[in-house]
Amino acid sequence: MTDAIAPRTLATPAAQRALFAGTLFWSVGVLVNEMVASVGLVLTGLGALALCYGREARRPTLEDVAPWWPLLLFVAWAVLAPAFAGRLPTLSGLARAIDWLFVPVAAIALGALDRRQRKSIALVAGIVFLLSCALAALQHFGVWPGAAAFERLSWTRIPFNRVYEPVPEAPGQFMAGGLLFHRLKFAHVGGLWVLAFLVFGLRAPAPQRIAALGTAAVGFVSILAFPYARAASVALLVSACLALALIGLSSRRARIGSFVIAALTLATLAAYPPLRERFLVGFTPAGSGDRGEILSTGARAVAEHPVAGVGLGQFRPSYFASSSTPQNVLDNPGKAHNQFLSMAAETGVPGLLLFIFMLVWLGSSFSARDTSGVFGLSVLAFFFVVSLAHDPLIHAPFSMALCLALGAASARAPMSRR
Repeated sequence: MTDAIAPRTLATPAAQRALFAGTLFWSVGVLVNEMVASVGLVLTGLGALALCYGREARRPTLEDVAPWWPLLLFVAWAVLAPAFAGRLPTLSGLARAIDWLFVPVAAIALGALDRRQRKSIALVAGIVFLLSCALAALQHFGVWPGAAAFERLSWTRIPFNRVYEPVPEAPGQFMAGGLLFHRLKFAHVGGLWVLAFLVFGLRAPAPQRIAALGTAAVGFVSILAFPYARAASVALLVSACLALALIGLSSRRARIGSFVIAALTLATLAAYPPLRERFLVGFTPAGSGDRGEILSTGARAVAEHPVAGVGLGQFRPSYFASSSTPQNVLDNPGKAHNQFLSMAAETGVPGLLLFIFMLVWLGSSFSARDTSGVFGLSVLAFFFVVSLAHDPLIHAPFSMALCLALGAASARAPMSRR
């Protein structure tokens, strides 16, 4: 499935080993644990440096960096503008901004690996993803150890308790989180992997195609049925349909894929009445979870700090609450429940505009006639839809997975178009 990403640079053996190990840890880490993914980022970065500064390598110049200027400009503003206003970023907020700098690193890494290495990474990641889906099924149906079984592992800071949230009106069923033990992380990161196996699988040779599309189908149903993540389910459905449309209805595989996605969606909704009810209740005030109140706190933050924002990672609804704000909103550890509003709150309106410009610029570099380009456009569509109802970048695994996916899509994107 990774044959669509052609190598553009011959790496030295040491650099190639570092790039392979880093990309493997990165790919698996976003499905398992933030720390594992962070190790992958560091190793991949070191491998990219070894590739660029190796004994026989041509030294990078300003001309090599210039094509990525919209990305660099956004990160610079997001970090420096609030800092100059006296509002320093938190460590987590700073890390999530730095993640964007690894989009070109991922593009370099995947472009330098050979076909066998890319297939190995896809195989290992696919196995881990299927394992995560299997664990999500066990967690969802309650065939899972009780919370007391994980007390000895509390030092790992893995949120084991997050997979015991009961499904409303469905006794014995729970909102699952897979290997990430967090339903939204599982759904958001898993959605990116479903798109990867779907898009590259449609263009892969027969044995790989069956494995990739089978993995995509299992992941699609798992995300739809087990974590009860409404926004992620809608985003995955929209982005998968977009990918199939871009590949072309003239393609027999794309037509079959469209029917399979429709059948899987209808079958899953028919098999799980509580899932249907959760989607329907989302259109009612009771099912919104005081979303309007949370959004209003983000609007107040933008109104009070419109230029530089409050700083990366510094926005919380409780910091900008009014006298009538409900207590559950004050206790909310998240952000504005809209990624674009949260971005404006933390980096100011100019930061939001630079963020949107960066995403549009990335999208313009992807060609709908190229497999990697279709993947990149579907990833951006998934991120856009999810961002309308959540702050997916607050979760480190998704932030790193998104940058890896965009890097993979950029591995063949022509620099001249930027």
